[in-house]
This record gives sequence, structure tokens and C-alpha cells, in this order.
Amino acid sequence: MDQSQRRVHLQLSKTGGPPFNGSVGYVNDRIAPLLRARGWQVQAFAPPRPRLPAAQESMVPLALARALADQASGPRPLLAIHDGAGVSIRGPSRQWAQHHLVLYHGLAYGTGAWIGNEAIDLHCANSPYLARTLRALFATPDWRARRVLDPAGCARVVDVPMPVPCVSTPAGEPGFPIGADVPVAVRRAVDAGVVVGHALQPGKQDLMATVGILYALNDIARRRGGARVMLAISEQSLPPAHQASIDAMLAGSGLRCADLFLPVPHLHQRAVFELFGLARFGLAYNLFPEPFGFYVLESVHAGCPVYTNGVGNNRFLLPPAHGITVIEDATMVADATGQVSPAAFVPVAEAILDGIGNPGPVREACRRGRAHIDACWSPAAFEHGFLAAVERALVPPPPPVDFDALMVEVGPLVRGIDATSGVVRGDYGSRVLGQRELAIVQELVGRSAAELDVDDMQRLETEHRLFQEGVLALAVAAETTAETAGSPAGRTSGTGSIPG
Repeated sequence: MDQSQRRVHLQLSKTGGPPFNGSVGYVNDRIAPLLRARGWQVQAFAPPRPRLPAAQESMVPLALARALADQASGPRPLLAIHDGAGVSIRGPSRQWAQHHLVLYHGLAYGTGAWIGNEAIDLHCANSPYLARTLRALFATPDWRARRVLDPAGCARVVDVPMPVPCVSTPAGEPGFPIGADVPVAVRRAVDAGVVVGHALQPGKQDLMATVGILYALNDIARRRGGARVMLAISEQSLPPAHQASIDAMLAGSGLRCADLFLPVPHLHQRAVFELFGLARFGLAYNLFPEPFGFYVLESVHAGCPVYTNGVGNNRFLLPPAHGITVIEDATMVADATGQVSPAAFVPVAEAILDGIGNPGPVREACRRGRAHIDACWSPAAFEHGFLAAVERALVPPPPPVDFDALMVEVGPLVRGIDATSGVVRGDYGSRVLGQRELAIVQELVGRSAAELDVDDMQRLETEHRLFQEGVLALAVAAETTAETAGSPAGRTSGTGSIPG
């Protein structure tokens, strides 16, 4: 192909660094240089700068229309690359670009522009976990019509390894300079002998679980004559209403919210890594299903182990004994009244205290984790994987999936199903299956769509919503070996456990 024909339009959000606009901006800002270095003529969409107030532009987008008209004035590009937010700027269409690739940092944006859009040649996820989730969405079944929501999309999903900043800058990426230094209160607590942990991602925590773990840590430490334990947590996660709720939860225990938490403002990244050096552990008992998991990897890379319920991709990031410990069972799921017994979190607290009391194996686990991170999520790995995805987007796509060849599996959002209680621990949401529903799951998993009676399946889905709520999904057989675009060998997206 003539190099002059290799024109690409970038419809990417949060670009323009450094300073980088979060992890999304850090990844997106690497794309244009990679393409230019290989002879691509790159035109990046520039957000419009309206002369009138932004409120008026949002109601009548004249400046955006002008920017889109200017972008369309040249030859039709060979390729357009979007991220999930970028598809909202201009939907993928063959009218204005010959091929389209969408890079997913998550699934929160532009859903209507990418589900069912046959102009998208490649759906490129930022992890195998997210790739499986995309395929499950595309494979939402219409049993009576014997088809899935987006049969073409199912066959066009790959994943690429992300570039993790600390691989290149182990002390913290200086391109994230916005934020405060480590607060004096954290340093004073460490100097006073307090064991400090961290959970700095704003608004992502399951506060009931987090409080339960902190309470158990301090209760065990008190009985054993150990040091007090506190958690450095984003101040955005502890507004006054949440502090009052935590005080109410702790009523009668002799503890208050202020005894457990050290609220921390947004830190620049080098300060984050300084805090990792002061902390003895990290907590990621979160509600938010992490599509990738930069923060957790950064903690391990800095030598600070992380304990997590495994929500989202956190449970797949590193092999066992590499610095991430996943501890969760059915007792940690709230009951019908929204309550969880404090005893449910004692195993987490004991594991953390065991690691603090015997730091040698923890250091070795983080060392293995750091080596794994350096090997799997380097700039070179991203370059190889992303450029492979670009070339894949330019060739004829594979045929749409055959409905009858799809298999029923436990959904990729399921972290586990407890065969005794029926508790489903899921990234979409947890629920309790009755004995009849457990039997249905057992009966359906591993069967092909061709074997299943469509009327029976429609009736079961209407009654039990097992596919609608992510307990079950349709997938291509042996999907854990599905094609990727440069992901490291040995990584797997995994699935939830099947009740035994």
C-alpha cells in the first residue's frame, strides 16, 4: 500500500499530555507517535473552542459542527481510531472512514454508537477480562430468533496489553504532576508506629467491606497487643455523610471513623508512590468493576501488596503469590437487609496481619509481581499489541458467529457461585439463586445453543433473568484461547466458578 494512503483520524478523549489526563490520557497519548513513526499521516480530532459560553455550545453545537466539517474536508482516511468516549464525537461510519477501530478503556461511554455497529472492524479491549465481557454483551441472546444482539461484533473482539507507567518510571510518572504531597498526618501516623494501608481510588470502595476489614484488623491487633491500623483513603470517598454512617456502624465498638481512616487529597503520582513506600498493604475491596487495574499494579510494583475481593480485572492481573491476594466468599455479600456480619472480614484481616508479621514472603511476592508487570505491560508490549490490532482492523473481518455453535458458560462478570447458599458474587451485582436456579445453571453450563429448545430458554430467561443479570453468557467454545492482538502468553480472562 502507498504510504500516502495510510491516513488515520484519531477520535480519542483526554488527550494532549503531558500532563496526562489520567491513565486513559496516558495510553491515548502514545497512539499518535506510534503511528507517525510507521508512516501514518495522523489527524487528531481537536475539541472545538466556542466563542460563546460552553452551556450554549452544548445546547446548539455549532463549534463542534465546524470542527467536524473541517475534519471531513480532506480525503477519506483509511482508518479511524476511537475510544469509548470518542465514538460519541462522531459515530463510526463507512461514509467518512474506510475502517474503524474502537479502543475500550471501559464500557461506560457511547454504548449506542458501538453495539451493533457493523462499520467497526475491530473492538480492542484493554484486558482479556474486558474482551470477554464485550463478547458476552454482543452475544446477548434472542432465543426465539436464534440470534445474538451483535453476531459480527462477537467475532471482532481482541485485547492488547496496556502500558503501565511505572514500568518506565518506577518512582512515579512525572507527567502526572497535578496533586498534593503526602499529607503530614500520614507521615506522623507512620512515625508514631501506626500500621498504615492505602485505598486511594476515589469513590470505588465498598465502604461496608472496607470498614469491616479495618475493624477486624484493629480488634485482632488490640487482643494481640499489636499496633493500631489505619487506612489512607481518598477524601472524596469520605464525605461527611459517609463519615456519619461509619460512626453509626461503629457505635458501641469504641472506635470512630477518625480512628480508622486518614483522608488524603488527590496526590501527584510521585507522592502516590511515596505513600506506597510508607504503607504496609493496599485494599481494593471495591464495588467498581475495574476494566484493567493500573492502581493495583502500581502498588505491587512499588513493593506494597494488595488485598482485594477481585472485582473486575483485579482477580486476573497477576498469578497467585505475585503480590495480589484475592479473598472473598459468600459471607461477604450483604443479605436481604443490606447487612454483612463483621466476622466475614476476619480472614482478610488475618491475612494482612500475617503478611505484616512475616514480611519476607510478601516482599518476594511483590518482587515476582514487579518482574511480571515489567514483562507484560511495558511500552514495547503495548506497541507490539496495538500495531497488530491496527493491521488486523484493515483486513477483511471474520464471519459473524454461528448462533448454534455458541456455548453456555458462567458469565465473565461472575466471581463465584456458592453451591450451598446460592450466593452469586458478581461484578454486575450479587444475587441469591434458589435451588431450582442452581440446578438450571448446572444443567445449562457447557451446552451448545443448538441443543437448547428456544421456547424453554425464553421462558427460563423471562422467569429467572440469568443471562440478563450476567450469571450466564453465550460464548465461543474454548474462548479462553480466543485470539488476542499481542497479549502476553499465559494471561487468561478466566470465569466464575461453577457450583459443584
